[in-house]
Amino acid sequence: MSDDAQTTVSLRHYVDVLWRRKWVIVQCVVIVPLIVVGASLLQPVRYASTARVMAVQQSAAVDVATSLDAGSLTLDERGLMTLASFVATPDIAARAAEQLERPDEADTLLDDVSAETDPSTDVILVRAEADDPDEAAEVANAFAEQFVSWRREIQQTSLDDAIETIDGEIELTEPNTLRRQLLLDQRSQLEVLKALLNGDVQIGEAARPSSVPASPKPVRNGALAVAAGLILGIGLAFVREALDVKLRSVDAIAESTSVPVIGAIPQLAREHRSGDSVVTLEDPKGPVAEAFRFLRTNLEFVNFNQDVKSILITSPEPSQGKSTTIVNLAIALLKSGKRVAVIGADLRRPALHRFFKIANSRGVSTVVTGGSTLEDAIQVLSFGAHTRTVTATVDRKAVPLKTPASGQTADLQLTVLPSGPLPPNPGEIVTSQQLTTVLEHLTATHDYVLVDAPPMFAVGDAAAMANKVDGVVTVLRLDQTTQETLRGVEGFLERVPSRTLGLVVTGVPRSSKSRFYRYDSYYE
Repeated sequence: MSDDAQTTVSLRHYVDVLWRRKWVIVQCVVIVPLIVVGASLLQPVRYASTARVMAVQQSAAVDVATSLDAGSLTLDERGLMTLASFVATPDIAARAAEQLERPDEADTLLDDVSAETDPSTDVILVRAEADDPDEAAEVANAFAEQFVSWRREIQQTSLDDAIETIDGEIELTEPNTLRRQLLLDQRSQLEVLKALLNGDVQIGEAARPSSVPASPKPVRNGALAVAAGLILGIGLAFVREALDVKLRSVDAIAESTSVPVIGAIPQLAREHRSGDSVVTLEDPKGPVAEAFRFLRTNLEFVNFNQDVKSILITSPEPSQGKSTTIVNLAIALLKSGKRVAVIGADLRRPALHRFFKIANSRGVSTVVTGGSTLEDAIQVLSFGAHTRTVTATVDRKAVPLKTPASGQTADLQLTVLPSGPLPPNPGEIVTSQQLTTVLEHLTATHDYVLVDAPPMFAVGDAAAMANKVDGVVTVLRLDQTTQETLRGVEGFLERVPSRTLGLVVTGVPRSSKSRFYRYDSYYE
């Protein structure tokens, strides 16, 4: 596979995951902003004001009076950041509280003040928050003023210390010497510098009250929450996909097992989900009926030697479409000119009699136990050409069944042997020689004998009957199939002596597009 093809497959996979988990994403995009906006609206309204403290270069008069380079006293970026870290400190907070005549609230004021440097200018931004805009401006200005005053005091103290050091050296120096004269000159310059020095930071712009609240900001927070919810939703979608062990497509099932997929049956329309609907009769031109015809064709390809006549049809678990598949496959085979018999060998939860609306008073259980003969238990369903009704011989009387759609093939007959009354010992009945005799008789007189067996994982009946038939077909429901399910099916098929014919996947979404199912796009 080329790199472009791999990229296309990967992108398609990601898109499929996002589409499959779209409701997770939608929920995150809706719920997260609602929570954030709701929390924002519950927050108290706060105002903020900012005072700008700028770093300044010393006056040129300092250079003239002291013969010093005042430019060397200018703060660099790192020095400015260092100074900014001292704005919101307990010392400055205590001084600001005294200025505001709130000496007991220094810690409270400190919690509401922050300082940072403006990266594009030599400015320290002193920001204060409060419930009142005027109070916020007052606090910001108090911290800025006290910081500037503190910085000037620090510098003045440094000069005082230097002068004191020089005074000590002067006392130890002999009078009328060159060194003493140099020390006196240095002391004079420091005195001048002390008098002229106005500090390297000054208030450039005082804080002003703001009419716009600094918080909360529900619109901004909501916009950010939408973006965060989208990112969270996408992340959760892929996490859930990774944790989900279900196989989500027919192609995924086919790629995960060596057993061939011979049919993909689309999800039944709502009107056909009653549990007893024969879609191949009620909607013979629809996509579901076409899927069963496709299954019939694949089955004939698998059975190209015509050596498979009796087929056991089972599923891993209940409610996966096994009986629906048997009934509709039987009709599809019947319409292709085959002689077909259907046996209801699920003696625990029988369903065939419901599909064909026939009596279940006689069947497999009564034949095996001797309660009736095979001839009396068999019911033959006929499809009439002129009346377009389906009739069945029940206790040697013709009774009308469900009326199919128009266009039915005339004079077709389906042999049905229902399960009969539920026996107390179904496991013994399905392993009996009498059932083997029934299968041999029907196999000798029909092209196909379809056996409805219980689910393979639920009971051992399917495994017990597997040596009585020529082949096994397993029905899987797409939304219930996992890797573990496939491993169990493969293990079952490896243990039984019958030939594995393939898998039939039911419940395929009608929007699905794979190499196994594309009927909707053609028929609808």
